[in-house]
Amino acid sequence: MKNKAYKLLALVMGGIAVIFATTGSYTIFYKPEIPAELRKKENA
Repeated sequence: MKNKAYKLLALVMGGIAVIFATTGSYTIFYKPEIPAELRKKENA
């Protein structure tokens, strides 16, 4: 019974880690934008 509980706990903790890793991923949710001061000016 303890072994099953530990496996379930590990599964839940692993799932939480995957959720945090994917939401912290720069390619999926984070859309970086260059600040206006640092953008290359075309007509300057």
